[in-house]
Amino acid sequence: MNGRDRTIFSLLLIGTFCIAATVHALASDAKPVGSGPAAPLSRPPTHRYSFDGEGGTGAALTDSIGKAHGQVYVEPPSKPLPYHNDSTTVVVIPDTEGYCGKRPQIFNAMMQWVAENKDKRNIEYLLHVGDITNNNAEEEWKNARKAFDIIEGKIPYVLAAGNHDYDHTPGRLTYMNDYFKVEDQKKWPTFGDVYEPGKLENHYQFMEINGQKWIVLSLEMGPRKEVIAWANRVLKEHKDRLAIILTHGYLYYGNERYDHTKGGQRASPYNFYGDGADGEMMWNQLIRKHPNVMMVICGHLSSQYVGYRKDKADHGNIVHQMLVDYEKMRGGNGFLRVLEFLPDGKTVQVRTYSPVTEEIRSPLTRGDNPERDPELEEFTFKLQAATGYDPLLAATTSAKALKKTPSHRDGSDGQIPVSEDHVRLNGRGQLVIDANDGSGYGKLDVDLVKGREEVSFEVWFTPTGEGYNWNAIVQFRGGKDAFYYTFRTLNTHRAELIVNGHNEDIQRSIDVKVDRPMHVVVTYDQDGDDGRPLLSSYVNGKLTGRMVTSIKLSELGLTSGQIGPFAGVFDELRIYDYPLSAPEVQGNYAAGPDKVNITQ
Repeated sequence: MNGRDRTIFSLLLIGTFCIAATVHALASDAKPVGSGPAAPLSRPPTHRYSFDGEGGTGAALTDSIGKAHGQVYVEPPSKPLPYHNDSTTVVVIPDTEGYCGKRPQIFNAMMQWVAENKDKRNIEYLLHVGDITNNNAEEEWKNARKAFDIIEGKIPYVLAAGNHDYDHTPGRLTYMNDYFKVEDQKKWPTFGDVYEPGKLENHYQFMEINGQKWIVLSLEMGPRKEVIAWANRVLKEHKDRLAIILTHGYLYYGNERYDHTKGGQRASPYNFYGDGADGEMMWNQLIRKHPNVMMVICGHLSSQYVGYRKDKADHGNIVHQMLVDYEKMRGGNGFLRVLEFLPDGKTVQVRTYSPVTEEIRSPLTRGDNPERDPELEEFTFKLQAATGYDPLLAATTSAKALKKTPSHRDGSDGQIPVSEDHVRLNGRGQLVIDANDGSGYGKLDVDLVKGREEVSFEVWFTPTGEGYNWNAIVQFRGGKDAFYYTFRTLNTHRAELIVNGHNEDIQRSIDVKVDRPMHVVVTYDQDGDDGRPLLSSYVNGKLTGRMVTSIKLSELGLTSGQIGPFAGVFDELRIYDYPLSAPEVQGNYAAGPDKVNITQ
């Protein structure tokens, strides 16, 4: 029981203010109740947001001390690319390693949407980029098998083997072939052949899209030399077909290909299990050599989420290369990559959709300072054949047959529903954010913390959501740099500094209850411990973590600040230009959000 709870308990025992205390403790929009005299601050905060105002969306966030104001931000609903009748759809399933163990219901929902929209969107094929499971555990494969049973016999599919689909023991050992048997796959007229008898890790299947002939060549994680040689033979033997290469590890950060000669690349497919080609090796040894290769589709890099590049191959054909892996983005949320091949035979529309959240773009590409370029989630590209290979792109459906049909968020025809305003000032001194989806938050000026050598931020709020997944309370970001406090889950919290993608963090399990008011403080002292930077975090007046860090906050290239996205009610945010001491934190917690006590 924390200090505030003990105080309320005592008040209840003596019968003083019992009704008022209970109401304050249980109400979802209650402010923390003061619990005794406050230890005074040595200096006042430099900025203070009490969220007073007339309320509503689009309102200003007023700083009562400094000049760095902000505003309530609500993103307008996204408009999807129009659907075209007579198109053929190919659905790409990103890494599902995060679903197969603990959240198979998300995997099932993804596959259910594919099955239900087969006829409506003419879904003819499904591709999985690999990491079907997390630990190659039989229970996970059973869950994956159940998910695929939803479309079994309805839609042919091609699987890739990811690094998590292997045993992590010597040899390329996997249960994949026990649950997805080659003999069952051969029942489809689309099935081609395998590299090794009885094994799906390297195989190919045929597709027909708008009258065009295609081949999908699935290659193992970090293909071995002999597999690359086999793949070259397959593409030569089927040079009358347009080709898609499906493999797990290929693109890296910044839309570069994995290239071991550059060094420092994490989770590289190079030398996988002692042998194996990375992305650049695959490009040079296989992909660029063939005039019929149109696309490469991969996953694997869960902290990059999405990527895309296009390159001209040796024969003049353009190869479109895309990465899709949402597994670490707030739990993945069931996002799919949907490829719509238009009936003109040359245009491909790339869409992103989650049947779980019914969003047509993920939170990564929303807002005025998105983490990723929105065109990485929804864009159009043109197929370009090699010299002399134009007949491969001939389609049986005339381009004149293109008919645009509005796309509903759930995949049906109709208009897009207008999203609710997920963030607002309620007119009672509080900022309310009622969704964790990134569609609304409070915008802050980055100058609140940018360039400082010492800083503290302090926030009073009440969680209102049952579940959180990497939802930030307060965050300052810029490129690969960041400084923030986030809920990983409801009870796992993290104060973090990130410089150029390198993170140092304090992570703790915190006893948090929905609708219980909270007080969080994060302090940064550049000269905190023998001249070394010190990061500290406090929850409800108690120190929850302290860490010496090598990262200097003053050197981070921060460009934006936010309150949220986080499903909660915010009572006050304060910024200080010095690290609060433990007694000052305890004193502020005791005083509550409405009173600032300064040393006289």
